[in-house]
Amino acid sequence: MDANAVQQAIREGKSIAGQDFSGADLRDVDFSGADLTGCNFKEANLSGANLSNTKLIKCDLRLANLSQSNLMDADLSGSKLRRANLTGSIRLGATIKASALKGAYITGPTAYTD
Repeated sequence: MDANAVQQAIREGKSIAGQDFSGADLRDVDFSGADLTGCNFKEANLSGANLSNTKLIKCDLRLANLSQSNLMDADLSGSKLRRANLTGSIRLGATIKASALKGAYITGPTAYTD
């Protein structure tokens, strides 16, 4: 599923939970409010993506590029973020287990719920 198909599915209210987006180029996609539970984003490019208020529960985000993304109030419970790039991302109010951030690249606002 490419970025345009993802955006269309979200606009139509279709579920994209559990999809495999590994290695996908999803730069600047607006996922806001979507249920992305169980999705595989390993090595995906999500730079500049709007992931605010999303359910990213039990997602694989290892090696994903989340630089400059908006994770405000996102729920990343149980997600894997090892070696993810979170440089400049907005994480205010996000639910992220600190242990999931081991090896992640992080700068910018750091407020999140553990």
